[in-house]
Amino acid sequence: LKRDEDLAALLYTSGTTGKPKGVMLTHGNLISNIHQGAQGMNASKHDTFLGVLPQFHCFGVTQLTLTPLVYGAKVVYTARFSPPKIFELARTHHATVFIGIPSMYAALINAKSGKPGDFLSMKIMVSGAEPLPDATLERFREKFGIKICEGFGMTELSPATNVSLPECTKRHSVGKPLPQMEQRIVDPNTEEELSVGQEGELRLRGPNLMAGYYKREADTANAIDDQGYMRTGDIARIDEDGYLYITGRIKEMIIVGGENVFPREVEEILNKHNAVEASGVIGVNDPVRGEVIVAFVELVEGCQATSDELRVWCRDQLPGYKCPREVHIVEALPRNPVGKILRKDLHTMLPVKAQV
Repeated sequence: LKRDEDLAALLYTSGTTGKPKGVMLTHGNLISNIHQGAQGMNASKHDTFLGVLPQFHCFGVTQLTLTPLVYGAKVVYTARFSPPKIFELARTHHATVFIGIPSMYAALINAKSGKPGDFLSMKIMVSGAEPLPDATLERFREKFGIKICEGFGMTELSPATNVSLPECTKRHSVGKPLPQMEQRIVDPNTEEELSVGQEGELRLRGPNLMAGYYKREADTANAIDDQGYMRTGDIARIDEDGYLYITGRIKEMIIVGGENVFPREVEEILNKHNAVEASGVIGVNDPVRGEVIVAFVELVEGCQATSDELRVWCRDQLPGYKCPREVHIVEALPRNPVGKILRKDLHTMLPVKAQV
């Protein structure tokens, strides 16, 4: 038998902002997160998990494979995401649990083969990896009668840390911490813990926290603070009821004329436009303002919008310094194998004159 502290898996981070790191997860980490996730979603042996996330992704292996295995539940996996296949499997196997990303839910909405009764058996459908656009949430509920719940996690935490439930969600929140998870908000400059409602860096601690990064001791030391909390690098706030709201990434912050802007807040506005399927925002060096905002937009199939129209859309809802100077409409945004937008790759899509 293996001990809790023995290495069980070496999984790599998504690499959305930098080079992927090997995350060492122990048997104790994985077993803890299996039970945390199951308790958080009220999962049991009576459930049927419908899986589509890849097995090399931490959510795929922990929550969609190991959890049903440990609990004796049924799991149905499809090798490739295809809306007609998802509808078929959900109906045929009476699936009750599904975990996906926003672009998958958008594709299910837009699929002509989708019918209102396709997900009647679903107990919980969770979205993670990226913010869930308001339009996707509402359109999915209108078409299928299901309220998508947002969750949060990271490979370093095996991965699940927070989840919402259909009966107790708050818009734009990724939910409350799972059992045995501790969350706090800290000023990253002073290490001072902040009060309810204040924004700072999210720190997380629990039995699911990794043993460290493979052959990267310095990175491990920098990632975990002196109280044993993971420095997530996410800017967030916690409300009076313990619900967590992610507002941005420290490394992705754009400084425009001395003002801080997080890509996420601009993307949320762009994604509300009826013609926008998804967007990605970056900062580009500027000799006058330090940085300016540049957006890349993927349109909904069959819809049209111009760059000028989308800039005006932003100006009507955001302060001037948060509005994109340029909006580039592209056929497809760069994504990792799970479907998460790779902001670091957006720089390679800039026109030559704007590249840094």
